[in-house]
Amino acid sequence: MAAEPGPTTVAEHALLRRGTWVICPLVGALLLLLLRLASGWVAGLSWAPFQGVFELAASVADPWGTIGAVAIGAFIGFGFAGLFAKERLTVTVAPERLTLGIGDTEQHLDRAEVDAVFVDGKDFVVLDAAGAELIRRRSELDRKELRKAFAGHGYPWRDGDPHEYKLWDDDSSELPLRINALLADRERALRKRDHKEAALLRAELAERGIVVRDSQRRQYWRSVASS
Repeated sequence: MAAEPGPTTVAEHALLRRGTWVICPLVGALLLLLLRLASGWVAGLSWAPFQGVFELAASVADPWGTIGAVAIGAFIGFGFAGLFAKERLTVTVAPERLTLGIGDTEQHLDRAEVDAVFVDGKDFVVLDAAGAELIRRRSELDRKELRKAFAGHGYPWRDGDPHEYKLWDDDSSELPLRINALLADRERALRKRDHKEAALLRAELAERGIVVRDSQRRQYWRSVASS
């Protein structure tokens, strides 16, 4: 009898993971250097905001002014690289369990909970048997590598969302008033590009049995099957 395959881990390409720690400090250093070079000119503009900051930046003589600007910019860039690392997703597929690593945290799902796995745009999505989203997470994971890992362990991989959605508008009479109100609030958040508020409203809708997809700033919805 052939042995079951061992766990398979899918992560972002090493070049992308390591490149973040180089690119972010370089961008930070460049931005602060440009700010340093422009500080004298901006400090002379009576209408410009943050005059004190620009005056202070312009007052530090070279070479220490330039060295300090580059060092501070690189330090800020490292900070952003650390934030990106904490949001980075890895997926480990094992015969009996699925593990998602997000920064230093892990989330586990038993295989029996998983009914469909697919990529929706840049979102990695896992559904249960009722069609509810167990996982929806933005990632840069390679779709082909994910498909290979899940199909190799016999998980129900799909090439797209297996469910049908309806376009939402203000006159969606099929939905209760409260659901329509939440979707209206979420549409306003999408128009304002308030992604945090949109995510919170998505979660509240999911608690009420409504799954939402976004396409070109329009919302599409479906109901989760009753248990």
